[in-house]
Amino acid sequence: MRALGGLALLMLAACDDAPPPATMSEVPAQFVGQWEQSLEDCAAGGAWSVKVTPSEVRFPDSTITVMGVAPDGEAAARVDGTFRSADAEWNGAVRLELGSGGRELSVVNGSQLSPRVKCP
Repeated sequence: MRALGGLALLMLAACDDAPPPATMSEVPAQFVGQWEQSLEDCAAGGAWSVKVTPSEVRFPDSTITVMGVAPDGEAAARVDGTFRSADAEWNGAVRLELGSGGRELSVVNGSQLSPRVKCP
């Protein structure tokens, strides 16, 4: 009986819509820049630093080489790419979400993090 329940859940998961395809090859300009936990961290780069270029998203411990971007309106996008850290390499995605009129960036990757502010 337990196996049937697991099979039913697997079948339901297979019915979920596929994520939208990546339609862009670069991160849009509104996301590009240095993003920090506070403006005071902009000079030296803080522990939660994120640097976004058209072709990379860099964190203190890993870098994503952009392979495709799926925009979700003007203020959000899924970035697909190859992640590299000191220990591993894998393919995955993060969601970039702008707030406060483009002055804050949230990176959604499964962790609950506070929004970062855009450095001048």
